[in-house]
Amino acid sequence: MSAPKDRMKLAAELVSKGAALLAEPCPLDGGIQVRYRGKVYCTVHDDLSSIAKTTMVSFDTVVAQLREVLLTKLNEAATKLGAEKDGAKQDELVSLMTKYFELLQKLPQK
Repeated sequence: MSAPKDRMKLAAELVSKGAALLAEPCPLDGGIQVRYRGKVYCTVHDDLSSIAKTTMVSFDTVVAQLREVLLTKLNEAATKLGAEKDGAKQDELVSLMTKYFELLQKLPQK
């Protein structure tokens, strides 16, 4: 386990990235608690070094991933539409496909 000074440095780094120091001590060991991205971590027993390492994600990477997800979902919905007999479910699938397609069109082109 790292030294208390190192743990506090990591906690401070998390705070600089938007974490909040909590007033309540850790119920397990009395350590200082930090809330980061919806989770509570203790500076004594949690490994803050892995939490503090955040990967930078580019807008282009997110757009590419979103494009891939939308294309996959559009393809899955099209396959389901081809096999669907119920008109109401066909209408739901067409509506969903329309939304996927509209989102794809709104994404910036490569």
